[in-house]
Amino acid sequence: MLDRAQYKDESKGAPQPSFVRYAVFYTPQPGTALSAFGRSWFGRANDGATLEAFSESGLSSGFSRLPTSVSRYSGLHAVFKQPFALKSGATAEALKARLVSFAQRRKPVATGPLTLSRAGRFLVLRPVRPTPALDWLAAQCVTTFDSFAAPLSEIDREERAPHHNDYQRLLFESYGDTNVLSEYRFHITLTGPLDNTHLERVAQALWPVIEEICATGVTVDALSLFGDPGGRTPLKLIGRHRLGS
Repeated sequence: MLDRAQYKDESKGAPQPSFVRYAVFYTPQPGTALSAFGRSWFGRANDGATLEAFSESGLSSGFSRLPTSVSRYSGLHAVFKQPFALKSGATAEALKARLVSFAQRRKPVATGPLTLSRAGRFLVLRPVRPTPALDWLAAQCVTTFDSFAAPLSEIDREERAPHHNDYQRLLFESYGDTNVLSEYRFHITLTGPLDNTHLERVAQALWPVIEEICATGVTVDALSLFGDPGGRTPLKLIGRHRLGS
């Protein structure tokens, strides 16, 4: 789980591990309600409200086995640039410097109220209303940091879903992701795949816990650089860089 210490710049002090892939995510500011919820939800902390809600819904016995993450990073986050390997000649130092510069020239973006909704077999948090400023920030992230990305490997190409349409296949071939540009929708994924029964029961139990957070929404105030030290292993936070600072 992420704590305040982990948000410190890891380039200072201990030597950096050799990362296989990198990604750009939004992660909540430490000390906020969303950050606290993320630690409770993904870390199974002894959070009274969460555990009580799931006990009342008859899910307490299976709570620890609920699939809560579909990502190689198990903490609460929203994707702005999917994990990618560096192309030949690109360096981690140059990538970090570009992200710092990129973040300094952008302003924080408020999501507005959020809602808990289904995305296929997953539960996600997403803005109630369209957020063009978030969409634009995501598009800039993809086009900016794609210049550091290596071409897709054959393993990556095998991940293409057969149900993708021609446009989505083009996006995947170009950016390694279909949820980009006009297809992008800001969201924070809370669960792995669930059947319909569990989707409904988990949503009902979870809503009272996050209702207040959703009512006020959150502000995307920083972009976080992550690295994958082993290739398809949990990503590690390298640094969180505030927007406009």
